[in-house]
Amino acid sequence: MTFKIRPRNKENRIKYKSSKSILTPNDIAEADSFDNKLNDAIDLIEKVLLDRNLLSERGGKKDPLLIWHIIGTEINRFLEKNHLNRDDEIYFWENLYNRSVLINKSVPKNKISLARNDFKTASILAKYSFEYINKVGPWALWREILSYKVFQDKRIFKWLIRKLIKMPRTRDEARPLLKAIADRFKRIDTFILNKKELLIKLEEINEK
Repeated sequence: MTFKIRPRNKENRIKYKSSKSILTPNDIAEADSFDNKLNDAIDLIEKVLLDRNLLSERGGKKDPLLIWHIIGTEINRFLEKNHLNRDDEIYFWENLYNRSVLINKSVPKNKISLARNDFKTASILAKYSFEYINKVGPWALWREILSYKVFQDKRIFKWLIRKLIKMPRTRDEARPLLKAIADRFKRIDTFILNKKELLIKLEEINEK
């Protein structure tokens, strides 16, 4: 699939990107059509947030976690109707920035990795109920958690979430634990560990 990449500033021009090496006029037309659909989806998200008084006309967010959960829910609905190729997925998430000054007051100057992409994070969180993720902690904490590659192992992720629900923490308070987990498995392929082996290593972790 081909994506219409919007410029980050006035000096840049619109570009078209894809995993394909050569783009045809049909690819460009498809990208323009997809881009228009995506704009409509973002406009709908803005309307939903404004109607619920969660977002101000200046972009102020009353409840960031709830707002991003709603954004993620709407993005997931959009993707159910507009399927992406895995090879092109990175272009989609990157291109969600610079579409709404209400959702994002500023546009990142540099490329953002998928692990730190707010829209991708929102999409992941929207797969859980808001009540569940709210028990864990605020949006800032969730951004921190999902920035670590180690939590792609769902067993480690679930172990952490149970711990955070039992003993709630702010982002700063949770950082020592998150870092300790990441450091413990830094050179280990966790997916080759069985449940018992993984649990032993998790219980050995000491927070500093």
